[in-house]
Amino acid sequence: MLNLKQLETFVWIANLGSFRLAAEHLCTTQPAISTRISNLEHTLNTTLFNRDKGAVTLTAKGRELLPLAENILNNTAQLCYKADAASALSGLLRIGVSETLVHTWLPQFLASINEQYPDVEIELIVDATVNLSKELLAHNIDLAILLGPISDPAVINQTICEYPLYWVASPTLGLSPTASTSHFTQWPIITYARNTLPYHQIDRHFTEQKIHPVQYYSVSALSASVKLVESGVGVATLPKEVIQEQLDDGRLIIIDTDWVPNPLTFSISYITTPDSLLIEEAVKVAFDIVANLGNKSVDRSPIEPKNDQ
Repeated sequence: MLNLKQLETFVWIANLGSFRLAAEHLCTTQPAISTRISNLEHTLNTTLFNRDKGAVTLTAKGRELLPLAENILNNTAQLCYKADAASALSGLLRIGVSETLVHTWLPQFLASINEQYPDVEIELIVDATVNLSKELLAHNIDLAILLGPISDPAVINQTICEYPLYWVASPTLGLSPTASTSHFTQWPIITYARNTLPYHQIDRHFTEQKIHPVQYYSVSALSASVKLVESGVGVATLPKEVIQEQLDDGRLIIIDTDWVPNPLTFSISYITTPDSLLIEEAVKVAFDIVANLGNKSVDRSPIEPKNDQ
């Protein structure tokens, strides 16, 4: 007899391309997964998957039935949610974020999730964009908020906020509040990690301007970058929102220059899955928090990723 566990298993195998990975995701054994699919195929009187030397692909009939199974699971989740919204959304939500957001609106976002959905448990990963992208595509996290978008057709990307970058330095360096970027090469340039867009833009700028030599200190941890520039090690580009306290008490100053990198534009990215209702509700909460804090929230419609990102 057809049941929701069988349909859920069918959809997750199709998403992950593996009986083993589906078993791990659904916290069960591979034999149990195989039994569910065998029973489902018997009930439907069709073959859903091609099994060839460990590779698992959908049959033509499997591809035809997959959207119907996804709709059934989605409608079931919507039914439970509308019947009892307070308790319908529960379980583990795995979120990956760029460190910049830890210093801006992430605390308010997590507090709001806890208030609205007290039965939801959060697993938080703070990492570089390139790693968060890999984790999302591997289904190791449910939601990524990162310097995006992610270039994959399976991913839904929405731009959620952006932060302008400013050249900043410690007053101990003696830099004028108005200076050309050519003056910065007396000290190391403290940048985001080498595999990020801000790093490449800064490196391209100095190369095109034939400003040499340039010594880069690329740092993956934002808090470490702030500490280095605050200590007078070098000059950095950082968002005001991250260093407002240091600006207010004079530990850092903004240098008005002839050029700055593009703003940090963050995307909230996820993959639609059988249990994506919780993810979609979390996305709504995130946009509400950003809007309430007065950040420049961008069009919420899905965006097409650019190849250079």
